[in-house]
Amino acid sequence: MEKNFTNTQFKWTFESISDNIPTIMLITILLTYGINAYLTAIFLPLDFWLAIIAASILQLGRFAVVFMDFLNPTKGRSTYPPKIALGATIVALIEIFFGLQEHYESGEFITMFLFVGTIIVFGYLLEINFVDKGVEAYGINEPKIIKRRRRKIIVKNANEEAPKNIRRNITSYQLSLF
Repeated sequence: MEKNFTNTQFKWTFESISDNIPTIMLITILLTYGINAYLTAIFLPLDFWLAIIAASILQLGRFAVVFMDFLNPTKGRSTYPPKIALGATIVALIEIFFGLQEHYESGEFITMFLFVGTIIVFGYLLEINFVDKGVEAYGINEPKIIKRRRRKIIVKNANEEAPKNIRRNITSYQLSLF
């Protein structure tokens, strides 16, 4: 589809951005996973390095599940990745909610929770939209074309004097008790 740009520099910029959007989105999703893992590790009551490893493994598992349709490209699309991503997002929000309560109070707590919660929810929305567009681009969920045979109509030349046999299809049955 050709756009009618009057400024060639804007055309180049627009095409460059359009070509790089999938890469930018994937990198942003991976960064939100990293930030989510880091923030979870900070507020877990475990040794930091153990917590960062555990949180990173959880985020890698989330990545594998959410992008399952691309890892195992069958012609059907699984309904589980969006549900699992939503569940992981809710769990992350709950973890951050309780973790922030120990370090911040009142206004600071609300500000930090809204800020960190926005990062987590933004990552969820970004990954779900990315997967939907990827499914559309790969044609994973294309509707199947069903080929059906058409009835052949046979025209017979019949004499007008001969009685016509009318065949009717029975569409229902009536039961009579009397």
